[in-house]
Amino acid sequence: MRLLKWLLLLALVLVLVFFWPRSEIPQSLFEPHPVLAIPPERAGSLLAVTDFIARTERPADLYPYPVPLGDVGPSTPLFSGPKQYPFYCGWHRMGIEPPLVDNEQGYGVAIYADDDTLLGYSKDCLHPSRLLWYRLGVDGSVLPYQGGDLAAGELLLRVELGTIQRYFYLVVMPVTAKEYPLRTGQSQWNQKLIYQFHGGVGIGFRQGDLRIERMVQRRSAQLRQGYAVISSSANRTSHSYHFLRAEEVARQLKQHFISLYGEPEMTIGIGGSGGGIAQYLLAQNTPGLLDAAIAQYSYPDMLSQVIYALDCDLLHNYYYFTAEDKAFWQPWQHRQWLEGLSTVPDQQVRHRNAISAAQLLAGLKPTPMQGATQCINAWFGLSSVVHNPRQGRLRPFVAPELLQQQHWSYWEDLVDIYGRDEHGFAHSLWDNVGVPYGLLALRAGQISPEQFIALNARIGSWLPQHRMQAERGRFIPRLDTPIWLSAFGRHNMTEPRVTDSGLAVAPRYRANREAIERAYRYGQLFIGELAIPVVDLRHYLDPVLDMHHLQPSFMARERLQQRGNDHWQRIWVSHPDYTPEREAFAAVVDWVRHGEAPASVSDRCFAGDGKVLAQGDDVWASAGACQQIYPALSNSRQQAGAPSHGLLLQCALIPVQQAIARGDFGRVDMTPWLAELKQIFPDGLCDYQQPDLGYPPDWHDEGISSPIEPWLH
Repeated sequence: MRLLKWLLLLALVLVLVFFWPRSEIPQSLFEPHPVLAIPPERAGSLLAVTDFIARTERPADLYPYPVPLGDVGPSTPLFSGPKQYPFYCGWHRMGIEPPLVDNEQGYGVAIYADDDTLLGYSKDCLHPSRLLWYRLGVDGSVLPYQGGDLAAGELLLRVELGTIQRYFYLVVMPVTAKEYPLRTGQSQWNQKLIYQFHGGVGIGFRQGDLRIERMVQRRSAQLRQGYAVISSSANRTSHSYHFLRAEEVARQLKQHFISLYGEPEMTIGIGGSGGGIAQYLLAQNTPGLLDAAIAQYSYPDMLSQVIYALDCDLLHNYYYFTAEDKAFWQPWQHRQWLEGLSTVPDQQVRHRNAISAAQLLAGLKPTPMQGATQCINAWFGLSSVVHNPRQGRLRPFVAPELLQQQHWSYWEDLVDIYGRDEHGFAHSLWDNVGVPYGLLALRAGQISPEQFIALNARIGSWLPQHRMQAERGRFIPRLDTPIWLSAFGRHNMTEPRVTDSGLAVAPRYRANREAIERAYRYGQLFIGELAIPVVDLRHYLDPVLDMHHLQPSFMARERLQQRGNDHWQRIWVSHPDYTPEREAFAAVVDWVRHGEAPASVSDRCFAGDGKVLAQGDDVWASAGACQQIYPALSNSRQQAGAPSHGLLLQCALIPVQQAIARGDFGRVDMTPWLAELKQIFPDGLCDYQQPDLGYPPDWHDEGISSPIEPWLH
């Protein structure tokens, strides 16, 4: 029966490959109102950072705030780099009228009148500011308001919508009916301001959108307490992880708010995932923007997760395609030895049928899959979305003829900071030269030296950016559903080459060191320079294989500890059935007002009913009560021996023979495999006792130690 299943699957694959030649993206999968052409000029400047961004003065903002109603806000960057094009407008997702026409040359998106008459084109997606009014009901409903009495328990909200730096902004203020329709009424404001950040995975080139009703519902409890709320689509990482651009918009939006209502008593950030990253980085890079942060489901920065997340597909390719002992790697426990992330026995592997089809297409018998891991179920396909310049989003938002001209990746979004290589592609900062995958498993006796050698010989790396190709697939007619034929993006991975000794070794990838240094200097990496209260708040999601695992909270803590700033952070972890958001707001308000952390903000963990299970300074220690209830796990780089703070993009190298002599392999004597190790690691193994090679060298000279140094002692 199983044989018949695989034969039918093989027949389907062969039909897709040989009889469905249609591989281009169907027109129906393109986003509406695509960008038609790119203007030749890019106005704006990039801040020159020679030291560190937090110590670099920003240029004066001479815009005469506030933004007048009926006008657009500032739209030419002062310091976050030239305007990015293509730039896709997002008005249609918000149900508002199109942006202003700003050219007749066909740049940007086409703008039509109601009678389908072409009015012109918009390259910058600018919208005049306007006021909108909503009633927040006791049941959480958000309805438009056009005057009149409010029902019992209803809260009236004035919402200002416009654009700053081409991104949508919102200002939400609780008011009374007597203040309708005035712009500046603020009788219900408690003098505290919330900056709402948003998460997601984005690669730039889009204005994005803000869902007013959703944001009001999310912040309904605080709005009823009198908080004002501001937000921008530039502070939503599903659009971009360019935090210099995010900073400039946040600065200008807050200045706009102050010009209308005065200086708030405090500004509290909140947001999850990428929204948590934004708070860590903006608090570090631009002191004074936020007074406190509630970072939910956070990572310390985007790069720290990309480094190990891009390992996942390489490991999957090894398990299913290049390993000789494929069956050994299917039990979920075995994969965790290499991946470090959570694993469960009772979930199915994501896209298992597509993986089996790709194995058949490669002439391999499909491998039975036992359990699932976070590495595959949470991170599957990230390599296509953020790392592959030929792929990016499945649903393109530019005309087909532009699609092939543009590079689509996280690296390209930040090319003004990271720079380009000799082929014209943005530098990738991902690096795995010298990484001994599975080193801790080898030391623990979980895998043999032979398995360690085979793994590291064949895992390879990602191809250089200029050699990568789009994902290979076919779209089922009419349904426009893709069937992926390039599982894990394996066609963009290096292939084993036979060395002089006869061992087949897949090459590794070395990143550009200057680009890594610029990531440090421009604040794209969190180095622990932070001096505001932070409640790092998350549900414990490791058991459900969600990408928001617990360990990144401790990455951030270790970096703060190195700088002597860990007293500014508290880690709260809760069962998914309870969210202690109300307690977090009360705690940070008290913290800001008194200048020191109150007892109510200590490290803690919560049960599903809201009960505090444990609290105190030691609950997250290795034997601490919270650590026992909600254990933090690991990742592929830690399993390769890298430090747990994760701030190491390019490792120093130590010759293999010296690594063996020093004891890097623990009690395992790798001398009999010295020849093979030299073939796999010709330049040496990662020396994790040394700092990141991309760490700015002058920071050492100035006495600014790198995060690795405390781990040397």
